[in-house]
Amino acid sequence: MRTKTLFLGAAFIAAGLASSMAQSNVYSLNIVGYYNVPINGAQTFCANSLRNGTPANRADQVIPYADADAIQIWTGVAFQSFFMDSGSATGWADVNANDVPLANLPILGQGTGFFYTRNGSVTNVTFVGEVPTGTNTVNITLAQNALGSPVPYGGLISSGPIGCPVADADGIQLWNGAKFVLTSRDSGAGTGWADVNSNDAPEPSLTVGQGFFYSKNGGNITWTQILNP
Repeated sequence: MRTKTLFLGAAFIAAGLASSMAQSNVYSLNIVGYYNVPINGAQTFCANSLRNGTPANRADQVIPYADADAIQIWTGVAFQSFFMDSGSATGWADVNANDVPLANLPILGQGTGFFYTRNGSVTNVTFVGEVPTGTNTVNITLAQNALGSPVPYGGLISSGPIGCPVADADGIQLWNGAKFVLTSRDSGAGTGWADVNSNDAPEPSLTVGQGFFYSKNGGNITWTQILNP
């Protein structure tokens, strides 16, 4: 199917994880899991927190194929779209309906937020793969960063298990289905967080696999998560 429709968007995610296994005297520390992303509207902002496929986490290895649906990747200044298109020789097309070689598809690695656009009847997207154990790091740089938790955690973004070290004056933007809502880290606020009108606000919370934008106003920081099986 050919389509040139271009959307921006975001989403909320429900999750389930599966287990490690051992056989005889040989033990595996690999944890294979999955989580489901409900697609409740035309636009969904999500994040991959698992490792899957060869090459690892290339878009076609991560996203279940749904003809006419699309993903959008933040380049640092704009969004770049990739459409699942059965009329393409590769199954993927760009916004101008040109074939996109599989080798040119984006890598949806741990800690990367991206948009999923629904043009068909998909109601959820299931992410499957290896849970990244050990130490996982995400570099957060000046300006806008499209992110997600590198480990499939949910909860408060900073003080909870997600543990993103949001610096004072930096902002977190979550999609509410129609627009992004900004909450800033503010040491002068009673809650430690403030809305766009400088009123006290609750700390942002993420569901497993939910993407977000981090607005960086100061120096670069490193976000580290450790998961020991």
